[in-house]
Amino acid sequence: MVHSDAFLSEKGVVSCLGVYAAWHWSTGNLQSQTHGLWKTQPSPEQRKIFDILTKHFTLKLDDVKQERWWTLITPAFSHIQSDHIFGNLLAFSTFSRMLLTCGIGPLRYGLLILGSAVSGHLAFLYQASLRQPRGWAFFTQRAELQALGLSGVVMGLGVAVSLAAPRAKILVFGAVPMPVWLLMVLYIVYDSAGLEDPTSTVGHAAHLGGAAFGAAFYLLALRNNAALPFSWLLKN
Repeated sequence: MVHSDAFLSEKGVVSCLGVYAAWHWSTGNLQSQTHGLWKTQPSPEQRKIFDILTKHFTLKLDDVKQERWWTLITPAFSHIQSDHIFGNLLAFSTFSRMLLTCGIGPLRYGLLILGSAVSGHLAFLYQASLRQPRGWAFFTQRAELQALGLSGVVMGLGVAVSLAAPRAKILVFGAVPMPVWLLMVLYIVYDSAGLEDPTSTVGHAAHLGGAAFGAAFYLLALRNNAALPFSWLLKN
């Protein structure tokens, strides 16, 4: 693995951990899904950081209206729950290592990450716009859908690995070997099934958007041998 490639992957991990730490400092280390509730009265500094994170590191329909286009990327590096960031970073590091072993190079690797994030977030915004309350419901159901997390990027990386090295395997739960392509198929089926569930708190549309970009990016930029010169290392 080229040092610059590894550095780019590590930078993504460090960014996620930094934003995660900021969330937990701003909420008094709250271990809850309720974003607006503190265990103790927050200081003005904590409240300020919380408001900044909510504005710039979560994705909402209002961000489009306010032309905060950077939120098509920044929420990907934002996590609040411990299990969310742990699972995402574990998968992100695993798929990144596989792609970098294949020789993807820092430019294509970075574009795959950013493209998966943007595509996933656009898919989320589209779904959120469809769920926007209409008529009288607009005044009685004002809870706004928000998205954050690296899952869309993880799906994009995973699909790219699946197509580049169909025989590559991953240890599920650290013990059960499974082909990466099968794991991705199972996740895509799961997300497709949950797409229309109005009670789900999972960003199914974002996951599918990231996966779609991963497939498209492979077909357009990674399919030739020159793009992934060492993909044979994962085909045994």
